[in-house]
Amino acid sequence: MKKKAIAIILSCSLGMSLLAGCTKEAEAVPVKTTEQKVVKGNLEVGLGADGRISRSITNLNFEVSGTVKKINVAVGQPVKAGDILAELDDTDLQLAVTQAQNTLSKAEANHTDAVNQREINQMESKIKVDEAKTKWDEKPDDASLKAAYELEQKKYQNLVNNNSTIQNAKLSVEEAKNKLQEAKNNLNKIYLKAPIDGEIMNLIYKVGEVVTGSQSGTNNNSASSGSAFMTIVDPSVIYVKATATETDISGIEIAQQMRVAIDSVSLENVAGEVVSVSDTPSIDSSGVVTYEVAGKLAEPNEMIKDGMTSFITFLKKEKTDVLLVPNKAIFVEDGKQYVNVKTSAEEPEKRAITGGLTNGIQTEVVEGLKEGETVVIGGVQK
Repeated sequence: MKKKAIAIILSCSLGMSLLAGCTKEAEAVPVKTTEQKVVKGNLEVGLGADGRISRSITNLNFEVSGTVKKINVAVGQPVKAGDILAELDDTDLQLAVTQAQNTLSKAEANHTDAVNQREINQMESKIKVDEAKTKWDEKPDDASLKAAYELEQKKYQNLVNNNSTIQNAKLSVEEAKNKLQEAKNNLNKIYLKAPIDGEIMNLIYKVGEVVTGSQSGTNNNSASSGSAFMTIVDPSVIYVKATATETDISGIEIAQQMRVAIDSVSLENVAGEVVSVSDTPSIDSSGVVTYEVAGKLAEPNEMIKDGMTSFITFLKKEKTDVLLVPNKAIFVEDGKQYVNVKTSAEEPEKRAITGGLTNGIQTEVVEGLKEGETVVIGGVQK
């Protein structure tokens, strides 16, 4: 009996030792918690959408074809409106002006000849009319003389009334004048000038290369064209473009305020406003309907480059300078909101709060906390 009792005691002792060892091992696992200060800030509530930066870019081209004679700028160079950026060789265009001047001179000479010839023809015809009238007056009963007079009179009236030759000559003069003005205008187009203050963003051609004339144009919603002679960016204007679903588009309107985050350059809460909302839908292969929305940033920033991705919040409500805590720090019991606050004794204290506006990540604290206090997130008995 004694041996059995000893065995039982040893067994119990061993069991307790193992249990104690397990308990110590369990207690050795650290409880994960995080802490966060209660701070003041701005709380923004609205619709979110992915976006892309679109700088105000103007594609510049010569309006006439020709050979590049001079390029006065380089990529990255700032320019002022009116600066001459590049120049074409004017040999062919100057020749075109000379040829147009010669054509005009010839047309004007033809017009003068037509006027003079008409006057001569009228004078000769009038003489014949007078001669026929004299003969008929001498023999008023002669029907043939009367008929001859009437014929000459008719010929004369036709010459007086018919002005087509002179009109045609005059039209040729006007056409030649227009051609000359066009040639002069083209000669002035050998200079490519900056339409705005800006910075040269791209330059494709070199001196000696031939360009084909085309129109310049400004593009506010997409990256610059690779076919332009050069591109210039307006540093004072930055746009951002996004798409909104058919369920969200009704909550976005022109002049609505927005906030933009651009992670690649570590920018957040960049202010802006909506400048256009498209009425034309875009439907993808899955049948999802979206609409394009464009906004303009309030202030330029040289760090922001064309094509950068961004995240846009189209604001519906905004509160400034309010106490904020993360939503993860708040828990609810019996319909009331609570947080765990770190005390001076390093022990968390359960405290009731009154929450206000929330954006799903942070919540405004109306009552229960002060700026600078620390809330404990996770690992605390609620």
